[in-house]
Amino acid sequence: MATGLAAASKASMESDGEALRRRGDLLFYSGCLVCGTWVFGIIGAPMLLYGMLLLRKAERQGAAIRPWSITIVGGLILIDASVNYLARGFDLLPAHYCQLARSLWINYGMFGDGGYALYYNLSAPLSYNTAAYGGVSVPIEKSILSVMILMVMPIRIAGAWGLLHMKRWGLQWSIVGNWMYLTLWIISAAAMAFQFDIRFGTSEFGVLGFWIIGGLPFLGPLVLLPYLHTVRRELWSE
Repeated sequence: MATGLAAASKASMESDGEALRRRGDLLFYSGCLVCGTWVFGIIGAPMLLYGMLLLRKAERQGAAIRPWSITIVGGLILIDASVNYLARGFDLLPAHYCQLARSLWINYGMFGDGGYALYYNLSAPLSYNTAAYGGVSVPIEKSILSVMILMVMPIRIAGAWGLLHMKRWGLQWSIVGNWMYLTLWIISAAAMAFQFDIRFGTSEFGVLGFWIIGGLPFLGPLVLLPYLHTVRRELWSE
């Protein structure tokens, strides 16, 4: 009788722990995506942290959860990819005419990368949206944005989702997506160097402004790739 009650109590705790895990995961994923909206990041951060708290409680109640290192790494990739997808999408897609996009990118251009605030031949100051395709008028930057929005960021978002679900394809595509992201940063940095007078010479903080806004976020792949290459692949299912 006592054994049966103990077994029932244990099963009940495991059931409660599994319910907490599902709630925690839902809040964690939602918080990451909301943080990726920029504007509502102040709402997404508490959601994300509360989700992690629920996951911790679920773990204490015996629920099987993924390693915490995977939660942190996958969350960072998901937030970073969502931030870039939305912000860069503002410039690439017709949304570049909205006030939020104009404020974001023109001020970014004035602070660090003058190409977002000036036309590429310097003929019209603050001429964002002057080219036929709208948004930033530097052609190479538009090409980079196209690859980033149509290919790289969707791969990173899907890869992070699979990584957090402990799918081996998620690990593989997270590695591929972060290498592509690093490659785009190298191309972007080279393009800026070749157009130094337009990109850095017309902004308030020049090279320093670029490294503060455009350089530091790209350090993510440099930190994450060594980890992703050295994890035990046996932890992920097919």
